Amino acid sequence: MSQEQYVRLKKERDYHRMQHRRILQEKSLLATEADRLRKHFSSYEPLLQTLRKKYQSVTREKMLASLERDRALSEVECLQSTLHSVQQKPSYLSPEPSAPVAAMPVKPAPTVIPGEPANPYLQESTLPSSTHLTRTGGLQPVHTFSAHQFATSSVDVHPSKEVMVTASDDHTWKMWTLQSCELLMTGEGHSDWLSHAAFHPSGDLLATTSGDGSVKLWDFTRACCSLTLSEHRQPVWQCSWHWSGQFLASGGMDHCSKLWDIARGLCVSTLRGHSDSVNAVHFLPFSNSLLSASADKTLSLWDIRTGLCVQTYTGHQNSCNDVISDMKGQRVFSCDSLGGLLSWDIRTPQEPVQTWDLSPAALHSVAVDPAGLLLACARGDGVISLLDTSPSVQEWSVSGHEEECVWGVVFSPSADCLVSSSANGSVVIWR
Repeated sequence: MSQEQYVRLKKERDYHRMQHRRILQEKSLLATEADRLRKHFSSYEPLLQTLRKKYQSVTREKMLASLERDRALSEVECLQSTLHSVQQKPSYLSPEPSAPVAAMPVKPAPTVIPGEPANPYLQESTLPSSTHLTRTGGLQPVHTFSAHQFATSSVDVHPSKEVMVTASDDHTWKMWTLQSCELLMTGEGHSDWLSHAAFHPSGDLLATTSGDGSVKLWDFTRACCSLTLSEHRQPVWQCSWHWSGQFLASGGMDHCSKLWDIARGLCVSTLRGHSDSVNAVHFLPFSNSLLSASADKTLSLWDIRTGLCVQTYTGHQNSCNDVISDMKGQRVFSCDSLGGLLSWDIRTPQEPVQTWDLSPAALHSVAVDPAGLLLACARGDGVISLLDTSPSVQEWSVSGHEEECVWGVVFSPSADCLVSSSANGSVVIWR
């Protein structure tokens, strides 16, 4: 009996040994094939780099050609209009007065991107004082009111008047007085939720972005929508005005940012490079540089004159939700979906200057006061985190939204108050 068991075990051992040798041979073959494929694919890397450079060059040439084409079409239309009027029979040769000739419509010429002026805020004396905000107890809620029935996703303050605007998931935006919170105006026209609202640098226009994939401009003098920009294929998250007020940038879920010529109502450039949704865009003050923050965990710096990305910032471990700079345009602050806040020096972009882990909840928005001394971050747990950016960095938080998700924060241009909005439709003014 033992002899038979020994023979059976010996046969099983030989069988497993043979199987083991076969697996080792297959493993060796697979490793050899993997090495071959790795070398094969690595040989394509230089070609991919070359094609990427060619693509950027062609994109730039395409944009320049498009501008030249529009300029040429405008000149042709002007010449045709002039030729048509010259060919008409003179009135003194006609026995009867000739009918007036209708002028041919002429499209506005493409707006030229202006050069960058000197930033007046580079001098400390020109910045508003905001030291009162960084004192203990410097921010207290003085007004809390229900602005919308649904979530108030964004809030902005007028550049020169005591007026603010709110955008909501109820498809409307509303304008309020900053002192008494009285309703001044309501705008309706979007077919889906509003994600952002931004005043024109002059304060005469308002830009709104929406889940319906459009950007609308509202003229306060006529109390109506003056322009609709609808080339985004998916919802638009945010927009930002160029310092001249002649151009508007927008970013959306279609992984790209767009630059709009307001005079013509046309998209003059589409900035592609992110691999996921563009959640925020921000023009540097008095600059032709645009920052974009994306769900692919990166920030990009674009030159709108060429339409090319000049710098990519990597450091976030989660989706970037917002990006903003100080008035000098030298420091950049970005926040992500897991409570991370990063500070960057635009002159040395290799790595973030400072990093804070403020909360396990998402940071939806970040604002910096005009003097660049205080940061405010809207958190998903109903709290606003405040950071004093002086050398002795201090951090504290304020609560006033009843544990509802805070969506938007913004400082007033005069640095005397902070405005925040939340998911329950409420707005709080802190002074």
